[in-house]
Amino acid sequence: MRHTAREKRVLGLWSASCLLVLLVVLLLWVGDVGLQWPVLLLPVLWLAVALRPRR
Repeated sequence: MRHTAREKRVLGLWSASCLLVLLVVLLLWVGDVGLQWPVLLLPVLWLAVALRPRR
């Protein structure tokens, strides 16, 4: 089954959002946000890739 560009974009946004929420919860629970905040750049980068214009 092939996905449309819209479905791919929604899936990318959904998965990046879930990753961001998971990382924030884990950082607040286990880690030190002041020290480990750069790990949150990964889902932000993922969101930027998902939102980029496509042909």
